[in-house]
Amino acid sequence: MPYYITVGIITAFTALLIYYCVLEKKEKFWPATWLKVVLSAFAAGCAVYAAVILHNYIFYIFAFGLIFAVPADYFLQYIKTDLKRYRFGIFFFGAMHICLLVSFYLVYPFTFYEVVIWVLLLVKLLVFQINGKWKMGQEKLQLTVYTVLVTLMAAKAISLYLVAPSTFTLMASLGGLLFFLSDLFLGIWCYQREKFICLALNRIIYFAGQLCLAFYLITMI
Repeated sequence: MPYYITVGIITAFTALLIYYCVLEKKEKFWPATWLKVVLSAFAAGCAVYAAVILHNYIFYIFAFGLIFAVPADYFLQYIKTDLKRYRFGIFFFGAMHICLLVSFYLVYPFTFYEVVIWVLLLVKLLVFQINGKWKMGQEKLQLTVYTVLVTLMAAKAISLYLVAPSTFTLMASLGGLLFFLSDLFLGIWCYQREKFICLALNRIIYFAGQLCLAFYLITMI
């Protein structure tokens, strides 16, 4: 993809992300919610475009995973106000991670690296949960299953650059790492310390990760 298009995508996405964070700061729920969906659809659309150009079913599966993030982002806006909708968000993000994992494993075989990384991520998450005394409610079981999926996805993605260094595996590794870190800040904001800085870091890191995942495909074009 030409350099100027890449710069244009990143610039437009960054501008929307900054405005979205401003709306969240001002607690403008509906404008923030719809702009969040637009950002998610932006990243998914980039992945779909790249998958169509690459024309490989493995990459269609990957792009479909990012499409699942669109409804997930909508429902997760209700994390504090509507448990049923929040749980729908967890479900769609879980579906996203399954698609990404399937796509990754269809190209890259299982390695010892991802096991080590997975254990490290789980330990890191557990330390945050214990030290922060996170108190999860009725969604605890669903979040436990989700935690397994997101840490597996992040571990596999991070390991890709170690076993097959390239521009696109670097994007996948950054995407996986940033997604995991964003979930840490979301957990801190939701279950430990409800401060805007934690929410802002979650959103910024999350959407940076989503765009990196989309660039995993875009950089193959």
